[in-house]
Amino acid sequence: MLSLLERNIWLSVAIAGGLAVLVIAGAVRLGGGMPELKPLPETRPPSARGFAGSDAEGWLALKAVARAEAPTNAINPFYTLHFQPPPPPPTKKVSIEYQGCLLSSRGASLAYILLEDSLLILTNGARVVADHAISQIDVSTLTLTNAAGKTNDLKFKVKAILEVPAS
Repeated sequence: MLSLLERNIWLSVAIAGGLAVLVIAGAVRLGGGMPELKPLPETRPPSARGFAGSDAEGWLALKAVARAEAPTNAINPFYTLHFQPPPPPPTKKVSIEYQGCLLSSRGASLAYILLEDSLLILTNGARVVADHAISQIDVSTLTLTNAAGKTNDLKFKVKAILEVPAS
């Protein structure tokens, strides 16, 4: 259609003239005044009393409020056993006895440990039972440290009971 307007110049001039007439007619009719507004009719709001014959006044009476309170020995509906913490991990008790140490010619010390019925010969840093490892070997005491950093001092030839995780 655009090519038709380019070929026929008189058709283009006629369309432009018609648009100009419409714009001028619209501009002449604009008076710039405010439209006349009619006032709204006066109506009364509905009554605040509520329904006729209802017992709304008795809703906040002392007896009604006392009936609405929950009894104190009732089960709480929001209590659940679903979110309880898990039980502590099972543990076992192990008897251990420090039986002495041996200092090698290279300077490494070895500890003799009687664990239950088996004899262990271990050096510093070796794991004895569960997460307990040897941290220090001395002639009179043996120090065991667990992963949590708790230390246990075992005296020479004295039986001790350690509580370790059962695994």
